[in-house]
This record gives sequence, structure tokens and C-alpha cells, in this order.
Amino acid sequence: MTADELFRLLTLESLSLTSLQAQLLQGQEMRNVECNAHVELQLTPTAVEGANPPQYALQIRLTCVGTPTRGVQRTRLFDLEIKALAMYRQVAGEALGASVFAANHAVCARQLFPALATRAQGLLSDLGLTNIRLPLDLPQQMTPTENQGPVVLN
Repeated sequence: MTADELFRLLTLESLSLTSLQAQLLQGQEMRNVECNAHVELQLTPTAVEGANPPQYALQIRLTCVGTPTRGVQRTRLFDLEIKALAMYRQVAGEALGASVFAANHAVCARQLFPALATRAQGLLSDLGLTNIRLPLDLPQQMTPTENQGPVVLN
């Protein structure tokens, strides 16, 4: 199922943040250190039992860990985590079913990621890390598989 086909059947009903966490691990002097930001996005799909019309939920976890570009690569400079819940309601067609939604839910990442990345960028700014810029979009070519792990952006 293509993204267009899925989005003809579903509408994003709500996106709510359930948890925000960010911390600077090395202290004030680390704010000007050149670093890499490792970003992961995980989506966990479920169907809402008994919903009419059918409704589907995505548990979302976006994490970002900063490490220095030089020196000890395992040293963490900062980390952040955003957890959210996206609710989709089916607005057309026959009921998709939980297995169809689960097999195709990865296309929702392109719709959800920009909002979460913007919030993550705000958390980094709150830490004083204004020199770090996170991507606001996902790669064009994402070939999801049923057992795919998180989307990772470096």
C-alpha cells in the first residue's frame, strides 16, 4: 500500500506529546563542542479495539544522542527523548484491520517526524545547543519491512 492510498483512508486525528526529556551531560563548557547528533524514530502500531469507524494508534519515540566529532566517540554530550501518541481514524473504504495498518504504518513517519523534530530542536535550544540542526524530513527512499527497527538518521 502506498502512502497516498493509506492517507486517502486515514486522517491524523491527534498528536499528543506524552513525555519530554533532555539533558546536557558534560556541563556548560561542552555547548560549543562540535558534535554529531544521532537521531532515531521508533513507531509502534496498534488498533483501537471497538472503535467505529476504525481507529489506529502509533506510539512514537524519538531519541537524539550527541557525541563529539573528535576525541572519544562514546562520550555522550547530550541526549533527548520525546514520546508521543498519534491517533489515526479511518475516514473511507472498508476497515483496514490491525495487520494491514501494522504492515504499512511506517509511511506515517514522514507525516509525524517534522513535528517531533521541530520540538526536539526546541529542546536542544533550551539546553543552549543552538549550533545543532536536526533534519526536518526523513530520507525519500524508505523501504519498510514488517520487522524493521527504528529509522536512524546521522
